[in-house]
Amino acid sequence: MVSRKYVGDYRLENIPDRRGKLKTVPVYRGPLFRFKAKETVLKRAKLRCLILTAAASAALLTTMLIHTELLQRLYVVMPLILCLFPAVMLWTGVYHLYTAGKTVPRDKCDKMHARFAGWSVVLLVLCVLSLLGQIAAYMNGAGGKDAAVTVCTFIAIVCSALVFRGKSDLTMEELPAEE
Repeated sequence: MVSRKYVGDYRLENIPDRRGKLKTVPVYRGPLFRFKAKETVLKRAKLRCLILTAAASAALLTTMLIHTELLQRLYVVMPLILCLFPAVMLWTGVYHLYTAGKTVPRDKCDKMHARFAGWSVVLLVLCVLSLLGQIAAYMNGAGGKDAAVTVCTFIAIVCSALVFRGKSDLTMEELPAEE
């Protein structure tokens, strides 16, 4: 399904199917994009995004699985729960990154680059909010036995910051139009 933003990039064409019957299908006729980075840099960027997204997701899930008094405070656990949505969006960005060919249509280009740029920042902000809540809880008397939650939250912060920093290796350029 195509959103309204990209509907102008598609044209309806009649194409014969296996039985010779004409079938109307949308065919992409919009601009194509390719990665600006060289192949070796692109492979490293893909692997880095995969590893960092996996590490951030693992740290968040580990945080949720630890049974501790610290996570009974709403101002600590709520940002962590909200972090699950940006993590899923980063995973969809990784999926689009690994399924992209040499050239991609405009909608897939936007899905990859915008997801890594935007959702890594959202994940970073939510993790920092949870970390600030954890610091406030420590100041109010939470024990040091809850340090594993703080370490996992810090790992998620570092991973999301590195994903945001590495988004420049995933920039794309428009291919010249064919005449």
